[in-house]
Amino acid sequence: MQPVINFFSKKKQKIAKNNGEKAEQAAEAFLLEQGLKFVTRNFFCRAGEIDLIFLDKDTYVFVEVRFRANSSHGNAAESLGQSKLNKVRKSASLWLQKNNKLDYASRFDAILFDQKIDFQHLTWLKAVF
Repeated sequence: MQPVINFFSKKKQKIAKNNGEKAEQAAEAFLLEQGLKFVTRNFFCRAGEIDLIFLDKDTYVFVEVRFRANSSHGNAAESLGQSKLNKVRKSASLWLQKNNKLDYASRFDAILFDQKIDFQHLTWLKAVF
């Protein structure tokens, strides 16, 4: 059983208004616990949005966070459609270019929550696309 971390207790972190924000905060806390270094969250550009960006040693990790409270419309993994994946790829390319990081390795991960936003319901897919 994984330890439960109170990811809402940080004073600097604002309180999440909705489940999407809560899922992103939980994913961020989880990845920090795994040793990744936080870079930024919610990078917006004309191509789309990247939920979280981390550095894993010398690799930039672009993270898509998905939450599904129930499976009536599919689980969190099934919500990763080709259109969304293409938007994340394009957005990551723009971020790398904007930040002069084109020479760095990168990968695309997904953090998935099904039913509840806690570490017991979290799935981490590395290099998912």
